[in-house]
Amino acid sequence: MNFAVIGLGSFGLKRAQAIKDSNQGKLVAINDIDQLKVKQAIEKLKVPFKNYNDILNDKNIDVISVCTPNKFHKNIIIDSLNSKKNVFCEKPLARNLSEAVEIYNHAKKSKNIVQIGSNHRYFESVKYAKRLVENDTIGKLLSFTGRIGHNGERLKNSWFWKKDISGGGTLLDNGCHLLDLSRYFLGDFNTGKGIISNSYWKNIEVEDTACGMFSTKHGQTSTIFCSWRLMSGYFFFELNGTDGYINVDGRFDTHGGDKIFWSISKEKKFLSKDFSDVKPNSYKQEIDQFIKNLKEKKECSPSISDALEVMKMIDFVYSSKSNG
Repeated sequence: MNFAVIGLGSFGLKRAQAIKDSNQGKLVAINDIDQLKVKQAIEKLKVPFKNYNDILNDKNIDVISVCTPNKFHKNIIIDSLNSKKNVFCEKPLARNLSEAVEIYNHAKKSKNIVQIGSNHRYFESVKYAKRLVENDTIGKLLSFTGRIGHNGERLKNSWFWKKDISGGGTLLDNGCHLLDLSRYFLGDFNTGKGIISNSYWKNIEVEDTACGMFSTKHGQTSTIFCSWRLMSGYFFFELNGTDGYINVDGRFDTHGGDKIFWSISKEKKFLSKDFSDVKPNSYKQEIDQFIKNLKEKKECSPSISDALEVMKMIDFVYSSKSNG
């Protein structure tokens, strides 16, 4: 299956390399408006540059991987679908809910597929947690509580700070992963609220900190915290069930690796697994599964519907009166 990658920033390069590493995918073209990035990518990837319209019109290209800043997602996705291409888009789907709805409506009229990147589903600890839940290890799930972030230094003075380009701050950036995972385990949330603030990066156009609280129609809850000034480590969440709990600890930068801990109340057991010696491979696994689903004509996950639901959760927070 032939891919073209549009957008050659750090995530674009990761997606491009994952496609090259895939047994099922072939990277046949790259594109970016930044000619220095193009030159560097050609040297690294050994893949030719193609003009944007040439990519759209090339019938040999099956999938366009969209890795541009958020502002450009909508037009590229719609152009790609109009050109009868499947789309693999870096999260988030769009800058805001209005754009997301427009993309969703267009995708639903198309015979082609849109998937949003969510490589955290392919962390070894997360995959193991999913199996524990599916095996009813901790009973019925009641809540998801998570935090995610980093020190924010690598985003300094970048497009992430500019609201017109990004649409928002940490919630649209790393917060998307927690929102996706909370839905992955608990399903849709029909209510929510939250707060956003600037606790450290004071003179930027978007938030550096966000908190959200959400509820399903069955009363299950999700509470998330995301930040561009989180010093304790990147990624952590807890699933609480009727018969126990699961902790996923992805604080690989401060706690030494990807780990999972779980407790089964009735057996009075406390168990754990350490995946720190497993080479991270989430981007490749995600691409491989995407290709497999396309070939077998199965719905991709996260689907365009999943992506829209995440954008609704983001809108719950941004629309909260406490932000006004």
